[in-house]
Amino acid sequence: MLDTGRWPARGATGAPVSQAKQGRMWIYALVTALVIAPLWAHSTGAATITGTTGLLRVPTADSLPAGEWRLAAGYDGRGLLPSLSYGALPGLEIGVTTRADGELVPRVKFTVATESASAPGLAVGLEGTGWYAVASRRLNSPGLRAHVGVGSGRFGPVLVGVEARLRSVAVASADAQRSAPAVSLLVDYDGHAAAAGARLDFASGLTISAGVRAGDGLVGSAAYGIRF
Repeated sequence: MLDTGRWPARGATGAPVSQAKQGRMWIYALVTALVIAPLWAHSTGAATITGTTGLLRVPTADSLPAGEWRLAAGYDGRGLLPSLSYGALPGLEIGVTTRADGELVPRVKFTVATESASAPGLAVGLEGTGWYAVASRRLNSPGLRAHVGVGSGRFGPVLVGVEARLRSVAVASADAQRSAPAVSLLVDYDGHAAAAGARLDFASGLTISAGVRAGDGLVGSAAYGIRF
């Protein structure tokens, strides 16, 4: 059963990795992403800690656009979770996540129906040995979007998530060379524990999510969408 909230962080020798070392690894990964990603950055959806398009831990009905890649580094409170995702076909997102123990966990997600003004979006997916089905819909209140689903393994049996967009990307200069990130508040429940946090979406394609999950402490991810 895939449950990133319970993966122990261990080094190459199998010994537990100290919290200080985990913190340094997390910082190094973020710095590396900030340096190399602008070369190929492209706007795309946010990633959960395992790389699937979604909130903090709960996937949404969205998927990567066809032909786009996403590099991400998640953090589950115990260790880093590097991931790679690809929009293989319209609505079809595939990927792989590296667990703290080095195991590769495959992922696949398909958006059965895209969200419209009259109907919610719907997606189904597999992640390791777990499966999920989730619906996403914008609410009448401006900036609010809700996600509800079911699943197995680390998902569910019930999934719930809400995101509140506080600010859209705002251009700070007339020549559009600088912009402020969009800011969203996130709350989700993956069937095991609740998490709450915030997400910053930059016009460059960088997305940073961070929050606190019951039992895990700090969780989050940094992701870039790219197109070669």
